[in-house]
Amino acid sequence: MNTSIAASDRPRRRFAPLAMGLAVLLLAGCTQTLTQAETAGAAAGANTLQLDAKNARVVLMPLDIELSQISAAGLEEPKADWTETARGHVTAALSAALGEHGLALGLYVKPKDAKRARRDDQLDKLHSTVGGTIITHHYTQQYQLPTKRGRMEWTLGDTAREMGKDQKADFALFVFLRDSYGTGGRKAAMVFNRMLGGAMTSGERIAFASLVDLRNGDIVWFNILYSDSGDLREAAPARVVIDDLLGDFPI
Repeated sequence: MNTSIAASDRPRRRFAPLAMGLAVLLLAGCTQTLTQAETAGAAAGANTLQLDAKNARVVLMPLDIELSQISAAGLEEPKADWTETARGHVTAALSAALGEHGLALGLYVKPKDAKRARRDDQLDKLHSTVGGTIITHHYTQQYQLPTKRGRMEWTLGDTAREMGKDQKADFALFVFLRDSYGTGGRKAAMVFNRMLGGAMTSGERIAFASLVDLRNGDIVWFNILYSDSGDLREAAPARVVIDDLLGDFPI
């Protein structure tokens, strides 16, 4: 597991304080990337799941991804062209990384039926919400729920079974990713701020991925990633990010 302690001059949406709180909590290493994977029912990284790469049917859900540019003042502007470029690189990297282990990753096919399509869209949004809850209540020690006793026990519910039948898949891989890059003015401000003893970043990446058992809706593997280096707009760096995000993937 690669870890780092990083600081930002302002919260990166609702996930940044949690991810950075986790970095401080772990207090390990000095690299610029932090990841930590968990499997269902397990505490402290114990693995309880192993996929059969030849027979497992895994569908990749539409990526929840957005890239932004940060101005010198710290304002974020979403960049649609960057996002679409990164979407292609990340999708290719996921397929390649898992393919090297013999797992053929299927791509989600949107149902023609409007009701089923809305169902899947709501399930995707639910994943983002549940993912944020996991970060809060599983990775952040002071907010852990006593009833779970540190175990990874979370679910997207029975709706996932219906989608699994439509997609002819046993598992679904969900990926949430937010990335930002500073302008030239932002980078200059960062250098000046550091000279004064402050801490700010020219960009950062927050991501989490979930493997969901479509037979019951349970999240059986989850990984969080925080990094303040790299570039998803290029294929090779994107592959490095995905290798980190798929760390300890059960295959």
